[in-house]
Amino acid sequence: PGSNIDLLEVGDSAHNFYLPDLDGNIVDLESFRGQPVIVNFWATWCAPCRVEMPALQAAYEAHQEDDLVILAVNSQESHQDVTDFFAELGLTFTPLLDYEGEISNLYHVFNFPSTYFIDGTGRVTAVHRGLLSSEQIESYLAATLNSPN
Repeated sequence: PGSNIDLLEVGDSAHNFYLPDLDGNIVDLESFRGQPVIVNFWATWCAPCRVEMPALQAAYEAHQEDDLVILAVNSQESHQDVTDFFAELGLTFTPLLDYEGEISNLYHVFNFPSTYFIDGTGRVTAVHRGLLSSEQIESYLAATLNSPN
């Protein structure tokens, strides 16, 4: 149990991080204060990740007016693998490259996919380990958007 002491729970402030996107720009979580953020930890070899990506894309498109941000943190794979995967699935949200797996470790991700929903104040509103359905995404997002800012 001791090792779980710093697992992020609902209501906690999300850990800030800095990671490069595919263009080499450094993205940091705190720069999205005031916007709802989904942080999705994934890998190209993870079958459930592939299954849920279109649902995340649909949510991203449906919540443009809410300024929804989706940061897809890839664990320890190459720039090319991530580029190809996003192109193949037609994804338009933001992939980030966690080359060393440091951010996955920071968030105690022990299986893919793992997803954190974060409100405009930087607080975690939901943590989901495993495959997300569209219904679950919408349900978590409703709580995230209605969270007091």
